[in-house]
Amino acid sequence: MEFVLHPKAEIEDRVERLQSRMEGLTGAIIFQAVDMLYFSGTAQEGLVYVPADPEAEAVVMVRKSLDRAREESPLDVSPLKSMKSLKADLAIPEGAKIGLELDVLPFNNYERVKAALPDAEFKDVSEPIRMVRSVKSKFEIRLIRAAARILDAGIGSVPDHLEEGMAEIELAAKLEAEMRALGHSGSLRFRRFNQELPMGHLMAGPSAAYPSFVASPTGGIGPSLLQPQGPGFRKIRKNEPILVDYGGVYNGYIADETRIFSLGPLSKELEEAHAAALEVERGIAESLRPGNSGREIYEISEALGEELGYRDRLGGPVGAKCGFVGHGVGLEIDEYPVLGPVDHEILPNMTVAVEPKMIYPGVGVVGIEDTFLTTDLGPKRLTRLPQEIWRV
Repeated sequence: MEFVLHPKAEIEDRVERLQSRMEGLTGAIIFQAVDMLYFSGTAQEGLVYVPADPEAEAVVMVRKSLDRAREESPLDVSPLKSMKSLKADLAIPEGAKIGLELDVLPFNNYERVKAALPDAEFKDVSEPIRMVRSVKSKFEIRLIRAAARILDAGIGSVPDHLEEGMAEIELAAKLEAEMRALGHSGSLRFRRFNQELPMGHLMAGPSAAYPSFVASPTGGIGPSLLQPQGPGFRKIRKNEPILVDYGGVYNGYIADETRIFSLGPLSKELEEAHAAALEVERGIAESLRPGNSGREIYEISEALGEELGYRDRLGGPVGAKCGFVGHGVGLEIDEYPVLGPVDHEILPNMTVAVEPKMIYPGVGVVGIEDTFLTTDLGPKRLTRLPQEIWRV
């Protein structure tokens, strides 16, 4: 697999779209690696300065590795020698209003910027950045489609490896090896603080419904106290649902998918719950159209869950319910729009993971997740594996 460089026209369009949302700002200084890649084409250590003036170009400065950044970015890259000279290096005027990614920027880094620009006023620019990134270009959609193909191949390989008595983490390792060989980077980016993710969640029976802090319908026991989520060392048994929920990655871009497997038949109750989850996904997909909002779609999913008799199962039991039924995917797995109680407008060319799951504490999880591309003519499903329970 080769690295796919970001074309200059792609970067310039992203910068222009951010500039259109920078009302009242002099400019924005971007430090986070994902945002830096998005607006410069490189994630090497440094910064991107995006002036609000639409006639001005973005400035890229890198501390390490400068040589590599110049190979990767289509923009001019200068050395970042010292934060003390930041004002002069970026030609920032007196009394400037500067946007920073205050949702992710560490406090110590903020203090260094503040010391370098003592007369500046600082504003949070993370929301405009996330809104710009929520709408994907043809270039990005092509990479997400490739991530979906890697994901389909990885999850689709589960029957080749699944055996009674093997540990969850053993099966996960085999699935992950399949995807790594196809180009998966081996990690997923999560924007939320303290929300590091493994490559995915693969849990069997009650493990899948075991509670955890992670912002997901499912948790999992995990392999350690510091990674209390995802696959652990529990042995897989017959006649229990095996949840396989993974993010595929290709050149940094993510697709998200869940399928349910079993060794032998599941109970009628779980079979019916899975069928209900598929019906909820169909209802959500039908509503995943430009002009609707994440809040409206979430309310539709909740109404469907109640109508089908799964109000206290969809997204989790009472008191532990997941507060969303879908989320954007891109360079991070928790991008906008959120299909939850927020007013994120659905626009064409968003890539959205829809994940109605039925949670049965002490028993397991059934349900589905697919990544969709929104279009004016309705959503297109990018993850293509069969959706029924896979009986091995």
